[in-house]
Amino acid sequence: MSQEWKFEHSVECPVSPEFAWNFWTNVDNWKIDADVESVELSGPFRPGTHGTTHSKSSGRIEWRIAEVTPPKQAVLEFPAPGAAAYFLWTFEPSPTGTRITQLASLSGERASYYAETFGPSLEAGLPAGMRKLCQAMEQAAREPKG
Repeated sequence: MSQEWKFEHSVECPVSPEFAWNFWTNVDNWKIDADVESVELSGPFRPGTHGTTHSKSSGRIEWRIAEVTPPKQAVLEFPAPGAAAYFLWTFEPSPTGTRITQLASLSGERASYYAETFGPSLEAGLPAGMRKLCQAMEQAAREPKG
């Protein structure tokens, strides 16, 4: 039987949805997370493209882009034995710029194991990571175009 776990967090970011989308889909920008050493894609940012994140704490992490609806949303899938983690990112216009939401979920036979093991750290880390992402977007939007 499949178990499931979910956690959702949103931030309001004072940049346009297009700017937010373009910043986020440039995976080089993911290095704003101090734990991320590098991120590589096997091709363009579209469904089926595989990615690898090199993390200081977790080592090599393999994932794939499951869905993309530019410039509104994308789903990243992280397979694990007996389960998979999914991260749905949405970018919606808001009165102050863009509302960015990340919905993390686990599903599969071993989802409850992964939820107990990794859920608390995800729930603690996602809000801070999203605030840092928004701050990096704000800074990049203010930088003069060269």
